[in-house]
Amino acid sequence: MKKMRKIQAMLYAMEHNPGIGKTVLMKYIFFIDLIHYNQRGSLLFDDTSKYIRLPNGPVDSEAYTLAGESNQYFNVEMRPLKYSSRSKIYPACNFRPKQNCDLSYFSPYEQKLMKMVLMALKSRQARNVSNLTHELRLWKEFSDGDAIPLDYFCLNDDEVALLDRNGLYINGFQRTFCRTILVISEENAEAIHPLKPERIAAVEQVLDDLIRDYPRPFLDVFYDAYLAWDDTFRNALRTDPGRAPNLTAKCCDAICYVSALKYLCDETEKTISDYCAAIEDEFNSVADGLILKNSSKKDTRNNYLLEQTMRLSRSMAMEMPPTGRK
Repeated sequence: MKKMRKIQAMLYAMEHNPGIGKTVLMKYIFFIDLIHYNQRGSLLFDDTSKYIRLPNGPVDSEAYTLAGESNQYFNVEMRPLKYSSRSKIYPACNFRPKQNCDLSYFSPYEQKLMKMVLMALKSRQARNVSNLTHELRLWKEFSDGDAIPLDYFCLNDDEVALLDRNGLYINGFQRTFCRTILVISEENAEAIHPLKPERIAAVEQVLDDLIRDYPRPFLDVFYDAYLAWDDTFRNALRTDPGRAPNLTAKCCDAICYVSALKYLCDETEKTISDYCAAIEDEFNSVADGLILKNSSKKDTRNNYLLEQTMRLSRSMAMEMPPTGRK
């Protein structure tokens, strides 16, 4: 599955940038994985890092092999290339797809991520794209042929700012939200249920902080959907923590998708609003089911008090000054 997603992503690049060369194609795969790791905490194309340090930048070894010769998905043709009248002649690759990219392998967010990276690299020469990767610690601190440890994919603030300036957007609320809540969701899903009140209170403090940091007006269009997720997540903590990871993954994908649309200016406001409304309805439907499940239990008074505490916690957070908002 992971390999096929990688192949489909390469086909997408070949379709939308027919003149793409091997160096830029490799950096396209790399930057998709890099941004996905920093926003979602995992690589898009591999569960473990298979990146090696080469003179022109970090390279996914599997993608490098795929792009080296013709296969059932695309043809690879070699041609001579000169960067200038005085430069040496270099061998370059022409890629010709044998089939169309199948976007069903990707979520809406992943599709926009591929588009954003391709747009950022499309007008750049290969050497400029390589030079950009040479500014990153994951290239500077290793030698050619070295495997790059996965933890080096976690960028510092200066590296994030560098990529943002080059159209490769990582920073923002979506990064903080996903990398915080995904871990919390997994931890509580694996805990013994029901969760202790003090544990729920600690999670709700994190949720309250995120509400105060929500970046309005940039993501104002997603705000109601976000609050619907928040309400559903708080209910899940009390009634069914095992559902938290799926709820969080859904919200992460949605918030990253809407953020990408805003950066790309890729859809009309109505299209984005309709999408956000559908996500809000989906979360509200799950919340209604959790409340119904909870109300069927015997201790209805305790359940009522827990629900009121949950709503009070979120209401207080929403009334606090938005110090973290853009």
